[in-house]
Amino acid sequence: MSEEKTGFITITYRLRLYNRHHDWLLLTKQIYNQAVWHYYQILVNQTSLLEQSNFLLLRCLEEQSIGTKEMRKRGEEPLWKLPDHWKLPLYFRRAAINTAIGLVRSYVTSCQRWQEKEGKNGRIPSQAAAINGSPVFYKGMYREFGESSIQLKVYNGEKWVWVVYPYTGRKIPGEGKVLSPALKIEKEAAYLHVPVELQVADIRTVAERVREEPQICAVAFPDSDCLAVAVVMSWDGACLKHYFVHGGKRRDAQRRKALERLEKSKGSRRGMKDRGKEEGRRENGAIYRKLERINGYYAHKVSREILEFCKENRIKVIVVPNYESGILSGECVFLHRNLYHWQGRAMIHKLQYKAYREGILVTTIRPYHISDCCSECGEKILRYNEGHRAGRNYYGGQLFFCPNGHRGNTALNTAKNIGRYFLKRFQKEV
Repeated sequence: MSEEKTGFITITYRLRLYNRHHDWLLLTKQIYNQAVWHYYQILVNQTSLLEQSNFLLLRCLEEQSIGTKEMRKRGEEPLWKLPDHWKLPLYFRRAAINTAIGLVRSYVTSCQRWQEKEGKNGRIPSQAAAINGSPVFYKGMYREFGESSIQLKVYNGEKWVWVVYPYTGRKIPGEGKVLSPALKIEKEAAYLHVPVELQVADIRTVAERVREEPQICAVAFPDSDCLAVAVVMSWDGACLKHYFVHGGKRRDAQRRKALERLEKSKGSRRGMKDRGKEEGRRENGAIYRKLERINGYYAHKVSREILEFCKENRIKVIVVPNYESGILSGECVFLHRNLYHWQGRAMIHKLQYKAYREGILVTTIRPYHISDCCSECGEKILRYNEGHRAGRNYYGGQLFFCPNGHRGNTALNTAKNIGRYFLKRFQKEV
């Protein structure tokens, strides 16, 4: 058996800051974006500077914006001098420079790719018309990062001051390495997005794991009361255990209640004056956010339960359908914009990063004929619901039978197909 290779994963924690000196945060963000725009203009006008490494380029931009000791002795002004009233702290200025470097490098790379294709694909890349980024707080811009508060250096209109901001959010793990947080401002709320680097015990590839691990877990995501079904399978395709995650009816009831409120709100706004319409729009925004929270809760719930089931059974490989490509891609893009659509993609996304942190890999197969064929014989199946006459084909039927007499649960059958198609592919390679 090969050695397990360790690696790292970065997870971003979202902390909500208490509403304290919100105007100072807005002003800090405004100055940050102005500084980024200042350095962006320097680089756009001198793209040859990009040939240097980021470290040398940073030093060069600082010389052109704040000058050097020798220049100050001679009384010379920098070519691209920063406004005096900004008085940017060192690490705040360097964060703005690094952001500008990233933007211009991306723009130059896009132009090169477009030229290589002779303009056949896509439109000509354009420069940024404005900057609306989130301030990044390097180590010198924050301190005393505790379990419930943090000190940030912000601009109050006259000078840079240290302000204590209490916050709420998930507890940041002590074993992780905290990286530079970014300030996100949404209307009247402010959030701190804190990247945390965590160690991963096992980063072996799927091919390495399949040849060494005795079992895999295949997962299907039906849109019914059963939100997901996981099946533990051995290398020869035998099903050892299965686990159903329920809660679809409860989720649909919560969604339906929110949608009824939305329809009622839309109806009550008809014929109202402008003020009433504005209040209605705010209420609708609250309802949409409620739907997002419902979807997020169940996506986290399902992915967490599947992960716990896999950890209990010492699974190292999870197989799911790839709903982001193939014949379903156009449909996926359309459905993704709907707040109350099928949630399989969101569940898979959350399962991927949660599982990787635990040393478990999530891999995919193409979703062709995984739900319309019998997992035992491969014949086409007919669906039906309990209490209905067998032989009728219900699209949403929870039970199935095939011409060879195999019967069972359609969600469980889909999960078995996912696992067996995956194992069949790897057995051919071996």
